[in-house]
Amino acid sequence: MGALDYITHYFERDYGPYLNMCDLSASEIQELADREKGTAVGYNRFDIGEDFIRWRKEADDLLIRSYIKKFGFAPAGRPFFSLLGTFDKTCGLYRNPEKIELPVSDFEESELTFMYPDHAHLIGYYESDAPSLFYNLPKNWEQKEYFGKLFTYSELLKALETMGISDMIERHRNADGWAGCYVEAHIWNRDLRNRWMEKNG
Repeated sequence: MGALDYITHYFERDYGPYLNMCDLSASEIQELADREKGTAVGYNRFDIGEDFIRWRKEADDLLIRSYIKKFGFAPAGRPFFSLLGTFDKTCGLYRNPEKIELPVSDFEESELTFMYPDHAHLIGYYESDAPSLFYNLPKNWEQKEYFGKLFTYSELLKALETMGISDMIERHRNADGWAGCYVEAHIWNRDLRNRWMEKNG
């Protein structure tokens, strides 16, 4: 596969792929947070505490809002997160990291969307009162067309050059950064978890 014709889904091996923590109940999310807090990983988001949980839910909801605005209908459920191509620094978020590479051609247009930078910036874009974690909008953000925009794959391929996204990714990677170093991908096909469970038991 070429660098731009596949996505990589990163996940915690102990839980398996194609999961979204926001599908859990409040008590289940708290149980997960208590279990993962203090775990020795490259960057532990759960160590942030309640602000992370609140941010995570709100950012997820705003991404769904963006999806409905784009397609005119609600998705089947919450997305599973991945990245365009590969950015293995992401493995540092997990104790036992695993990844699955999937061809973009496996998905219908509305089953796979993309955003740059990742959806963390939607908190600022929509002026939410949730904690603004991980990525804050720059002062000149309104001059960049890609902020707040949800792309289909064909739209993204054009935007990588016309909107300067490829150049921004290169700049962030050269600075050894994190956010801004990749294009986030969202898998909206909820059947993938069931298929994986049937295959792997």
